[in-house]
Amino acid sequence: MRQHTLSRRMMLGAMASTLALAACAPGGGGLTAPKADLPERFAADSPARRAGSNIWWAAFRDSRLDGLIAAGLKRNLDVQTAVSVIREAQANARLVGANDLPQATVSGAANRGDSEGTGIVSDTTSATLGVSWLIDIFGQNRAARQGAAAQLDAAYSSAEVARLTVASAIASAYVDARYYQEALALTRQSLESRKRTLALTREQDVLGSVSRIEVLQAEQLVTQAEAALPALEVGRDQAINRLATLTAGRSADIAAQLRRGGGQPRARYRASVGVPADVVRARPDVRVAEANLAAAVAAVGEARAAFYPKLTLSGTVTPINISGGGSAKTWGFGPQLSMPLFSGGANQARLSAAQARAEQARLAWQASVLKAVEEVENALAGYNRDARAVDAQSRLVSNASESVSLTQTSYELGEAGFFPVLDAERTLLSARQELAGAVRQQALNFIALSAASAGGVGLN
Repeated sequence: MRQHTLSRRMMLGAMASTLALAACAPGGGGLTAPKADLPERFAADSPARRAGSNIWWAAFRDSRLDGLIAAGLKRNLDVQTAVSVIREAQANARLVGANDLPQATVSGAANRGDSEGTGIVSDTTSATLGVSWLIDIFGQNRAARQGAAAQLDAAYSSAEVARLTVASAIASAYVDARYYQEALALTRQSLESRKRTLALTREQDVLGSVSRIEVLQAEQLVTQAEAALPALEVGRDQAINRLATLTAGRSADIAAQLRRGGGQPRARYRASVGVPADVVRARPDVRVAEANLAAAVAAVGEARAAFYPKLTLSGTVTPINISGGGSAKTWGFGPQLSMPLFSGGANQARLSAAQARAEQARLAWQASVLKAVEEVENALAGYNRDARAVDAQSRLVSNASESVSLTQTSYELGEAGFFPVLDAERTLLSARQELAGAVRQQALNFIALSAASAGGVGLN
């Protein structure tokens, strides 16, 4: 009786010590949102209104592009994989949350035999109901829940990264495809113009009006145009194949859509992305890094809680039935306390590793913020400067077009030959090719800016 009383006192004393430790134990690793030192505005930004919409590709007003992006967001394999990762994280969060609930088990047994050596055979059946509940005094389960919730947040943000990446990749491939279409059409027009020049040069050579060198120069111009066509065709086909991969579609179907018409997508807007802090906060890759940091900090809390005792309340009820009418019932209930005494430094090693991972996650978050600011600055500067290049190239096309008109009039009035007309046409085609390249680059920079700012581009 004295031994039982002593054991009970020891248990009560241990429980009291455990509760006292819980009162001064560190928290479960809660995370205060990290902060970054950011400028008040981007260097190349304009005071335009912020759109607040992630459907940034609608700025191109191109229904075919809209359809391709819609198909890609629905069928792209990377997006589907990201959705599957979300389901996994949801299941893991439910799994971790189950540790906070009481656990119940049922077991049964049946036995036949002579248990007392009397020669009388009896049948015995029993069933046991067991219930246990781990009391989360030191926050180990709470930290695990926080980590699982952070991992779920990271999965959702990763899915946004996948959607943004797919949308920008489709838009870029579409811009490339339309550029190569335009470049091919202009190169074919240039080839026809050069062939006409070559024919006239050969006629003049027969009459002795030009030298052999001029004929060779005309032939070289034709050959140059012919040599440029294959590379442009390959570029067009590669862009179409890229669209097919991104949308999980067929290249032949996409090529047929593009042949139905449509010009180069043009970004005719002066863009603004707003306050850097808002842009960084909106970027899903930064949110992924922040969620990973939260999960790592929660893991530190979980590792720290392993140094403290664990308290489990458990109980069992076992009814026993014996053939012949006998029966019995046993039960038991009480707390169980386990405390780490010596682990060979394993707990400390796990804590140190968790702290190192948390530091790595913090550095990764800082790197993602710096990368976000750099990408927005670069894309914004490129987009705004491309606008000037497009304007200048447009003026050059206008001037070249006027030159063609004037030389054509001079030829019709008999004031000049046809060679100046052909030269003016080639100059115009060259200017249009340069304009097509400038329009393409501006559109690509608009896409890069939209991706860098997570779609938060304001437009004038």
